[in-house]
Amino acid sequence: MKRFFIKSTVLTIIVFILGAVVYTTFLKPFFISILPVAVLFFYGVTNLVHAYLLKIAGKSSSKFASQYMAISFLKMFFYLAVAIAFVIFNREQAKPFIGNYLMLYLVYTSFEVYEFSRVVKQRTGVH
Repeated sequence: MKRFFIKSTVLTIIVFILGAVVYTTFLKPFFISILPVAVLFFYGVTNLVHAYLLKIAGKSSSKFASQYMAISFLKMFFYLAVAIAFVIFNREQAKPFIGNYLMLYLVYTSFEVYEFSRVVKQRTGVH
């Protein structure tokens, strides 16, 4: 978990730096103040979910597979619920928010899946 936490922190710093560069230059009109909070939100949820997945990874493979799928579904549903709530209460900022939110979802979910698959491969001895 420590290694994942360090990597996710580095990823988040990179996202913040790229966001600062992009939103202070050519996408300046599309910046909304909630974006840094969204980055921290994805960072926090990704670390919490990864910690839980590591905790259940030692269980039987059939039980783990079903729990992994359930956690993935719940996480995706939670992300969707947050996005819908934001859009309902902030219609004027919906388009830039959804575009950035989807990008963050792709970045953090890809990172989490890649890192977790490496852990599973190490534990099972598959390379």
